[in-house]
Amino acid sequence: MSGDHSIRMSFAFDPAVDVPAGIYLSQLWLYSLTVLYPVQAVRRVGMYPKTSLGRYPARRPTQGEGKFYCREFPEPVYLEHDSPQSESVREFDRGAKLYETVVVPFTRPVHEESLVLIQRMLPPAARILDLGCGPGTELFRLAEAVPDGEVVGIDLSAEMIAAAHEAGRQRGLQNTAFFQADVTHLPDHFTGRFDAIHSSFAFHHYSDPTAALSEAYRALNSGGKAFVIDGGTWWANMLSAPLAKMGDPGWVGFHTPEEFRALFLGAGFTDFYWEELLPGIGMCVGSK
Repeated sequence: MSGDHSIRMSFAFDPAVDVPAGIYLSQLWLYSLTVLYPVQAVRRVGMYPKTSLGRYPARRPTQGEGKFYCREFPEPVYLEHDSPQSESVREFDRGAKLYETVVVPFTRPVHEESLVLIQRMLPPAARILDLGCGPGTELFRLAEAVPDGEVVGIDLSAEMIAAAHEAGRQRGLQNTAFFQADVTHLPDHFTGRFDAIHSSFAFHHYSDPTAALSEAYRALNSGGKAFVIDGGTWWANMLSAPLAKMGDPGWVGFHTPEEFRALFLGAGFTDFYWEELLPGIGMCVGSK
């Protein structure tokens, strides 16, 4: 990445990219309006049947790691050299400031449901590492949920990190920190420093999911938990994969709950739990 980390947006219309992406996003919006929001309302009144895999994880007694990175690193930390994956994040750099407008209408109900489960398992002083934090939309909600702890966001896109840092300052949040980093090569000083790992709608971009989960495992403290939100049911994966391949930059592939379980256990996690949050979308919980 260049030394200038200000937000640089290109609004030039590229038919090879923008038309497929527009089709994909329009389908996400349609699905959210016709399925996700209505079913969320049903779930809130306890009428949505629970679908899960594995044993529901218990909350461990802990005070949480508290604040450290938000005090030691008040400014974003960027990579000194370009990552080998720099080309693959170009579209994310380009769309950093558009994320709130084009993606959040789809992801919001999912994140609201995931946060209910996450808050049950973490103390107010938890330190959370958010993998693929983007411009920080979900990270800020996590930060508000752990007022005595902190949330550290990483993303390979320098523009996303810059956007998240600026948005956090505008919100007045004091318990966040941001690093430009690859999920398969987290900073060495992250080892054993986090109560939880959070990854929302980013896992399907990982070309080496085993390496990503192994790094997440390394960053967790003893008994820590990894929360991964992504597509999961076989029917949703089958229907959405062709559109995602066409319109989602950097898309690699979705995983079923059974495939997620194999990946988590292969990375060293001792327990695995998956629950469908809303139709076609679930959350994995891996315990160290």
